Amino acid sequence: MGGVAVCGRVFLLVAPAANLRWFTEMTSTTGRIRGVGACGLAVGATVAWAGASEDGVLAMILSVGGWALVGLSTSALLLFPGVYLAVVKTIVPSEPSGNLTLWRVRGLAGVVAGLILIYYGALAL
Repeated sequence: MGGVAVCGRVFLLVAPAANLRWFTEMTSTTGRIRGVGACGLAVGATVAWAGASEDGVLAMILSVGGWALVGLSTSALLLFPGVYLAVVKTIVPSEPSGNLTLWRVRGLAGVVAGLILIYYGALAL
């Protein structure tokens, strides 16, 4: 899970404009949003199942995070993709340029969170 977080956010840290253009293209239609939602549902269910099979703080975090991903994927991405599309168009700039410092900070926060998950996952082994 930590590796996925690091790999997913490092591009936002290194090249935010290209990452935002890719994200805008990936969420340009409701069909694509539903496809992403189906993948998120599968990943969330797997993480929730893996977290529920063990005891401990890391397992609880994975279980809660997995169930949150299942809930968000089902409600926002699969059932109401039009609402998600409207939110994305509001938040993400249509043509990313200029000062993208806040997007880089978000990418850095995601990388740090992923590294923390990797660290605690290695300790749990």
